Amino acid sequence: MRAALDAHDVVLEIVRQAGGELTGKSRLFKAFYLAHLFYADAEPGYLTDWPIVRMPNGPGIDASDVLLGDLQARGLLRVDTVPIGPYRAAAYKLVEKVALPELPEAATKAIREAVEFVKSRSAAEITELTHEYSRSWAEARDGQELNIYLDLIPDDKYERRRLDLQALDRRVLAAFK
Repeated sequence: MRAALDAHDVVLEIVRQAGGELTGKSRLFKAFYLAHLFYADAEPGYLTDWPIVRMPNGPGIDASDVLLGDLQARGLLRVDTVPIGPYRAAAYKLVEKVALPELPEAATKAIREAVEFVKSRSAAEITELTHEYSRSWAEARDGQELNIYLDLIPDDKYERRRLDLQALDRRVLAAFK
C-alpha cells in the first residue's frame, strides 16, 4: 500500500481533469469526496489524508480556505468569481504554464471519474445524491469529520455489522454487571 497523496496535488488534478477550470465550490468539494471513494473502491489505502467534513450541503473539504490559499500563494491556482445568473460562483483555474506533479494512474483514474460525475450534474443534483447515499454524512453533525469509507459498504452488510456490534455491546455490558 502506498502513502496517501498530498491533498494539494489532488485539488490541482481535479481542476486539470475538468479542463483547467472548475466552476462551483460544491462541484470541487464533491469531486474531492468522490475521488476518495472511487480510489478506495479500486485500490487499497487512501487517496489523501486530508479530512472531509459534514457540511449542510454534503461532504466538504475541511479547512478548504487553507488548502486553496496555499495553492494560490504558491501561484498554482487562481480562484475567481463568475456570474451564474444573478449569483456569483467560485471558478477554480489552473495558472498557465505550471508543471503539475504526475500522480499514480489509479489516482488519476479516480479523480477523472469524480470530475466526470460532478461536471454532468447540477450542484442541487450532487447535493441530493450525497444526502441520499452518504451514510457518513447522514450520521454526522455539521463540522464533524466523516468516515467516508462507510459509504462504500453495502446497506445489508452494514446493517448486519451494526446489529452484530449491538449484540457484542450487550454481552460486554452484561459481563461487567
